[in-house]
Formats: sequence, structure tokens, C-alpha cells
Amino acid sequence: MAESSLSSVSDADERLSKARANFFIAAVCATCAIFFFCIRSFFPIAYTFFFVVVPILLALASLTLGVAEIVQRHRGVLMHVESEGIALYPFIFPFYVSSISSVFLMTCGPIALLLFLIHPDAISGLILGFSYSFLGYTMLKMTEYRPSRIHRSPLITLGPDHLSIQPLLHDNPTRIRWDCNPQILGFELFVAANEPHQLMHVSTRDSEDAFVFEMRGMPICYWQLARLINHFVAHPEDRATLGTPQGPQLVTDVLTAG
Repeated sequence: MAESSLSSVSDADERLSKARANFFIAAVCATCAIFFFCIRSFFPIAYTFFFVVVPILLALASLTLGVAEIVQRHRGVLMHVESEGIALYPFIFPFYVSSISSVFLMTCGPIALLLFLIHPDAISGLILGFSYSFLGYTMLKMTEYRPSRIHRSPLITLGPDHLSIQPLLHDNPTRIRWDCNPQILGFELFVAANEPHQLMHVSTRDSEDAFVFEMRGMPICYWQLARLINHFVAHPEDRATLGTPQGPQLVTDVLTAG
């Protein structure tokens, strides 16, 4: 992809913010639940479960994701001092919420069967329940980003002599030496096979081809990562501090300067 067609750092941060969308989904689900709760007396008990309880739980999941994103963006950068430098671990909470939601939908079929045994007249509820189960199963199987497949290592490591990036599904990190002058060129943001992709292109002085990293689970804003990379490329005298207990304070000072 040509460099001119890549999204900038600021555009990527803006487009990847999902808090507003999650709050909207939560509001829609809550509204549907309230509406069907008001007219529940006209439907069998199975419909009460599928049109009231399920939307309420989905609304809570969406609300949780929206609040989690806002908290994550305002809590500051969570850093860990490790042997290789300052480690930034991925933000994988949304993947757990998504998996839990899928598993919950999968349980709707057995619940519908139980409700059918209690009220045999709710045959359509049985069909609806197993439809929910199929949807949950499909959602769980189609996503590559299940918690069991995500590594437990840092996504970003800022070391005294290199920058390390390990996408969520990669077994090993890619290390780029600071003296190679890494620089973020931009981002490819697209959806393929129902999966959103965040491909970050990073150029280096020694290579004509850019490194491309899938950056889902990014724990900080992209403008923050770009500022950190640019700072340690331009200020080699500060790199040694990354391997000391003073490293987190230096990173904080870089992000809050100016």
C-alpha cells in the first residue's frame, strides 16, 4: 500500500475509538428491553427471556466496553519495568467480554429447551433460542482473537537499545534497533472476514520495505507511541534510562511535555 493512502496517527486514534458506538448499542438494547418488558404479558415466558433478559445483558456488555475504553484512555500509561526495558502490556479486556458474550448466547439454546419443557406452547422461542446459540457459536469460532490464543507478553517494549513489538497472535517479538531510526508511517484500517484490522507501518533507515504490525490491543493512543518512538530516536542519551527504575518517569515526562 502506498504511503499516501495510509491513515495518519491522529486519524487512526479517532477512527478506532469505539466508546460512542458502544454507548449507542447499550442504549438501543436497553430501550428494546424496556419496551418488551412493558408488553411481556402478551408473550410466552420464553419471549420475556430472549427479548428482555438477553438485551439487558448485551446492553451491560456494551456499556462495560464503553466505560472501559474511557477509563483506559484517562488512567495514564501503565508501565512495567522489566529486564529488557519499559513494557506495555496489551489491553485485552474487550476480547474477554466478547468471548463471554458469545458463550452466553450459546447457552440460549439449552435455556430455550428448558423453557419449552415448562411451557410447550413456546415452540417459536425454542427456534429463537437455538438461533441465538448458533450466532454465539459462529461469533466465537470466527474470531481469531480468543483469549486462549493471545500471548501474555508485552505488546510494546522500549529498551535501551531497541524497540520491540509483539502483535497479539505472534509467538515472538520483532526487535528494531533505535539506531535504525524507526518511524511510524501510518495505518491500514479495514475489516476482513468480520475482523477489524489495525496494521501499523513502521519504516527503518536500513530497509526499503516497512515493517507491518497488527496492533489490536494497543494499551496507549497511537500519538503517544509515535511521540515515544520519535523522542528516543532523536535523543539517544535518554535510552539508557529505559532500563532503570527511572524509566517510567522519563516516559511520563515525554508524554506530558508540551
